[in-house]
Amino acid sequence: MLPTIPYLPETKAACSMRLLLLVLAAVLAPALAFAQTGDPVVAKVDGVPVYKSDVDRQAAEIAQSMQGAPPSIVFRTARERVIDSILIYAAAEAAKFDQRPEFQRELTRQRRTLLTQYYMIDYLQTRIDDARIRALYDETYPDGKGKLEIRASHILVSDEAAARAVIAELDKGGDFAALAEQHSIGPSKSRGGDLGAFGKGAMIPAFEKAALALEPGSYTAEPVKTEFGWHVILLHGSERPPAPKFLQVRGPLARQLSERILQEHLGTLRAGTEIELLNPDGTAESQ
Repeated sequence: MLPTIPYLPETKAACSMRLLLLVLAAVLAPALAFAQTGDPVVAKVDGVPVYKSDVDRQAAEIAQSMQGAPPSIVFRTARERVIDSILIYAAAEAAKFDQRPEFQRELTRQRRTLLTQYYMIDYLQTRIDDARIRALYDETYPDGKGKLEIRASHILVSDEAAARAVIAELDKGGDFAALAEQHSIGPSKSRGGDLGAFGKGAMIPAFEKAALALEPGSYTAEPVKTEFGWHVILLHGSERPPAPKFLQVRGPLARQLSERILQEHLGTLRAGTEIELLNPDGTAESQ
């Protein structure tokens, strides 16, 4: 079975891939249920069959609004809604809505979406298993240690002079947390500037580089400039905790593996394909 697909880094490509992957789980689950349990007909509308799986999906959608109702009532209500949808569908067909240009365009779009989803399901099913996920686990935590965690506080001010004044106060023995509450313009000022623990790559490069250059318990002797302002950083410490248990991270690793496999496959599909990029007005995009 295809593993649950978790969060991925929000690059533009990864975001699009994540959204596609999230759809896969929803599409795949009913398909697997059908293969395992069958799908009996629970009604007919002018000979058109209503399958239990259709009713079950409708029941899942209305379950919250019908909390407390007996399952038999939920089932009948869902079945009536599916029947209604079949009747409306038949009326739309009789009115030849399917021949309208806007419908044809939407039909093409939906067909492309479904084909994409089912192709991806089929492609991933044969390429993701516990052995491959375990290999990624070993790659991610090669020495039994987790990723680096940094604990730091900072005082964020709007200009360099203010940052240097804060450093001067610290040099005189000033309390970092008290100075943060007094001078910082960052949201962490109410916590004495405490940023808690964060992983490598979570902060912008200039901030992270300055923090990691410090000895635990020391603060930056020079202000650190970023797009947010000027920082005075205090490093509490950094460590690599023990690696999490495999089952704790199996889902995220499966999602990461899914993205890696699909990105590699997309690279293969793009190779040798002529792709022309155009501006919103249809003119050629300048290089």
